[in-house]
Amino acid sequence: MGSSMRQLERSDTRRSHTGFSLVELVIVVVIISIIAAIAIPRMSSAAENAAKNAVVGDQTALQRALDLYEVEHEGVMAHVGAGTRVVFYKRLIKKTDINGAVNDASGIYGPYINGIPSNKINGLNTVRFDGAVAGANTAGWRYDTAIGRVEPDHAAGATGFKRGSATVKQGTDDLIKSLGG
Repeated sequence: MGSSMRQLERSDTRRSHTGFSLVELVIVVVIISIIAAIAIPRMSSAAENAAKNAVVGDQTALQRALDLYEVEHEGVMAHVGAGTRVVFYKRLIKKTDINGAVNDASGIYGPYINGIPSNKINGLNTVRFDGAVAGANTAGWRYDTAIGRVEPDHAAGATGFKRGSATVKQGTDDLIKSLGG
């Protein structure tokens, strides 16, 4: 009797260590595939929505900086008399005097923004003045000097998230250096 009990225990042990059947594995793979088919499109559209919302937020911040500059400089917009984009950028990210001269030592106005934000759709942190309507995808932003409004300059229907510089300020500093300022 003792040996038959041992044989019974061994057969129970063998049965408890058997793996999943092929049918069970196929069912699990099918379930995981269905979940992935539902979840992946939702996650990708969430990323696109996040990038679009980031663009709207950055556009608002840039527009507020431009508006505040205009208010503090008695109705003169930041681009007026700037001569170059470098001066325009510096007027927004550094201190200025009432005439718009960049002067960190004695300027009493600004800075209005830490740096020119990159457009999260096309990854560019430059501002294009006038020209073609927004959507030319030649800069991060299009600035209409006639009305003082800024718009994103990515192509219509463009989606996705392109990473800019490590920080907005670093990206603007790099941009000013590359333009010779």
